[in-house]
Amino acid sequence: MTLSNVVQREGLKMQRYSEEESAKTLEENGITIDDGGQLCREIEFRSEKGEHIAEEEVQAAADRLEIEFFDASDYEVPGKAVNISADGIYVKRQTECRPRSKQKEKQLKRVNNTIIHVEKGARHFVLNSGTVNGAFKQLVSFLLHNDLLEKQLVFLADGARDLNNMINSMFRKLNIKIILDWYHLEKKCLEHLSTALNGKKIRNEFMDNKLRPTLWFGRVDEAINLLQTLEPEKIKNQSALDKLAEYFERVRDHIPCYALRKELGLRNSSNAVEKANDIAVAKRQKRNGMSWGDDGSVAFASVATAKHNGQLDTWVDYGYIDFSLNYSATAACV
Repeated sequence: MTLSNVVQREGLKMQRYSEEESAKTLEENGITIDDGGQLCREIEFRSEKGEHIAEEEVQAAADRLEIEFFDASDYEVPGKAVNISADGIYVKRQTECRPRSKQKEKQLKRVNNTIIHVEKGARHFVLNSGTVNGAFKQLVSFLLHNDLLEKQLVFLADGARDLNNMINSMFRKLNIKIILDWYHLEKKCLEHLSTALNGKKIRNEFMDNKLRPTLWFGRVDEAINLLQTLEPEKIKNQSALDKLAEYFERVRDHIPCYALRKELGLRNSSNAVEKANDIAVAKRQKRNGMSWGDDGSVAFASVATAKHNGQLDTWVDYGYIDFSLNYSATAACV
């Protein structure tokens, strides 16, 4: 219990330090962000255009895949852009006392942590907060601190509305690109098709032979057409198919040609933040039926994140955290 108290105390102190330093950096740059993630004053930096892979190289890759491409500027130079991936993770909430009213019985059953992974070249850093807004405030501050806010920012996201809304709200006037994570796109398709089609065999055949190859090459219109022209005898729930088509429309701007990005050595996946989530939260907090309070969960995540960033000794010895992007990343591009 003593060790638990020490970890929670130090973790909360780390979190407060991170929030205070972030607020200070934002204030020094004249930037304020309200509780809804809206910038009360726009980020007035002039974004760099961003380097992109030479057209000849993109054309050669497209020729190898036997496809057409339309704009070489869609393909950032590996290592030059800033790759950012964010994800929320929930753990079981600890019930401190027995509910005594219907209102208390409706209390949230999960504790949220938001993790953001920032990568540029061979360097990366992980940020954490108990709220989406708090995590993104830290992100803006971190990018300012490392002179990265004017660079090309590539967000690799899972399609969650709250994360996409925050990205578009905070960074809309900067040089950003949002890539829908391939794994989550596949997962969303399988979930809807399981409800929509008559049986696992029909679902898998349609997914493997038609829908997956079409989406892998970024052909959204063709994917929607595939859904709309499915044989009626294969369909058991038309509404689920319609929802999947609506989803494709909503995220179409974030669906690239994954095949060409992979051929060019660019990331298609937000797996870096998934791994960071595992290290900072899931590995410890989702084991053996554990449950957590708000303070305990974010405190432990803060300690685990500081250790992952190589900052734990700095905190223990000197009482501060260095927010410089100076840690070598080992995650491979996917």
